[in-house]
Amino acid sequence: MLRIGICDDNQTDLERIKGALCQCLTEMAFECQTDISLFSDGRVMYEESRQRIFNLVFLDLEMPGWGGFDLAERLHMSSPETSIVFVSIHDSLVYQSFTYTPLWFVRKKRLCGEMTQAVQQYFRKTAHTRVRYRLKEGIGFREIPITDIRYVECSGHTMKIRTRSGGQYEKYGSLKAEEDELGKYGFIRIHKNFLVNMGWIDEVGNRHIVLKDGTELDMGKDRRKAVMEGMTRYGRKHG
Repeated sequence: MLRIGICDDNQTDLERIKGALCQCLTEMAFECQTDISLFSDGRVMYEESRQRIFNLVFLDLEMPGWGGFDLAERLHMSSPETSIVFVSIHDSLVYQSFTYTPLWFVRKKRLCGEMTQAVQQYFRKTAHTRVRYRLKEGIGFREIPITDIRYVECSGHTMKIRTRSGGQYEKYGSLKAEEDELGKYGFIRIHKNFLVNMGWIDEVGNRHIVLKDGTELDMGKDRRKAVMEGMTRYGRKHG
């Protein structure tokens, strides 16, 4: 499910943005189920985002009350994984928008063409999020989105896959094999017993890391430099 929010206080522009977006997704033959929600008030959109996280949002910059910049700042704090596209009639605001690290800037007078660029950029940025991790389960398999895995913990030859929901899956193997498989998707070895999804790391201390859900994990004494360098590369690629 791709959850998209559009916020614009002008009802006509709201429908135009939605129409351009739907046309773009159709032309790109996007097959995933899409849920598009329309808002004419930034505060209402923000409150809704607290209940269900949007993957992608389109924000008009000039609105009564909370403008696009105000809303973007709050969305970034509450759900940093949400990709933000600013929409405006004023070309001059594109430079001011860089402060908020948007995914893209769409000008209303070039809505269709620039909408395509914005959506293509979103798919390029999030390509890794659609990768799924396959686990043997009974006589079949279970698939987990890579982004739902917080970290892998090794205990002897038992790998414990810890997920977003707090769930745990176990498999037999070695952490080195898991590192070889998951390393290309943004996972980094922080300890002989831990392989962590860098997208979940919130803080790197001297001998520990803290995940975004508050979980604290030990870090090997000689691994901090490699972890910091890995986080820098990850931020450049996914930021």
